[in-house]
Amino acid sequence: MLKTNILRVFFLVCLVALPLHAAQKVAVIGLWPLTSVLAFWTDAELIYIPKASYNAMEHSLSNKYAPQYKEAKVGNSENFEELLSLKADLYICPKSNIKICNGLENAGARTVKLTTNVDKHNSKKVLQHWLDSLAPYFPIEQKNRDIINDITQTEDRILEATKDTKKPKGIVIHRMDKNIAAGIFADYLLQYSGAENALGYMQSGEVGMEEIYRMNPEIIYISNFTPLLPTDILESKVWQNIDAVKNGRVYKLPLATYRPFAPSLDISPVLLFMAQKNHPELFKDMDIGEIYRKHSKKFYGIDLNEEDINAILNPNPKAGILN
Repeated sequence: MLKTNILRVFFLVCLVALPLHAAQKVAVIGLWPLTSVLAFWTDAELIYIPKASYNAMEHSLSNKYAPQYKEAKVGNSENFEELLSLKADLYICPKSNIKICNGLENAGARTVKLTTNVDKHNSKKVLQHWLDSLAPYFPIEQKNRDIINDITQTEDRILEATKDTKKPKGIVIHRMDKNIAAGIFADYLLQYSGAENALGYMQSGEVGMEEIYRMNPEIIYISNFTPLLPTDILESKVWQNIDAVKNGRVYKLPLATYRPFAPSLDISPVLLFMAQKNHPELFKDMDIGEIYRKHSKKFYGIDLNEEDINAILNPNPKAGILN
């Protein structure tokens, strides 16, 4: 009898430790981009997602092609007891939120802790960290390798094409209120699309217009974390003396599966979009819409139509509403 009980306990322990390879109920806490990664990359059943994730997905391809997010509870709870009541099979939380992550773990919840900063906010390496961390719970290992290889090939293609060319000084506006948030992932996006980051790498923080005047960027990108549009800058008297504005080189980043300022599954086409804007003479024959079409078919199994392509390249500013 004792031997039987020991074997039963051993079996249960092993069962708990097994990877999850079926559709699982997943709660995403705080990590906004993870919602779309799960929706387009796994068979997860999303039961809890951040409000900012919902807004992005409501005004992107997710609305049409990954609508399961609509069934999830939306919130920004910092109460791990409330989160435990969701009874999720898997909780995903930011490693920096020690209170929530440790509280969930200590309560026995299966928890995956992720960071948004790998190698100075290198978007590809952050995405790889996320996908590798999800791989024990979903059958995505081969897909993970394929998409990371695709990003690497895109990086190499742009590097080779622009190696002997002057790099334009650029910035990526993450958000803009009283000051301008233009740090973190901007460094990767600019450098790997053949530009120079006018502001240099900033782990976080904001800059004022005085700094923008001093750096005088030649090209400006606007993220989808803000409803701001290129016309808002091009028509603003405050920005008129900036070279990028004088030459009409202000662009809104595309929006496919998620806001691409953050790491997303769309890194490769985003880099090519930016490379074409940075060096139009080198990438003039590149059809960005076709690139998104092939990328979506290859990695998501989705056949995009012209309406979809137009929505990606002319994103809805409402996707920039965060609360």
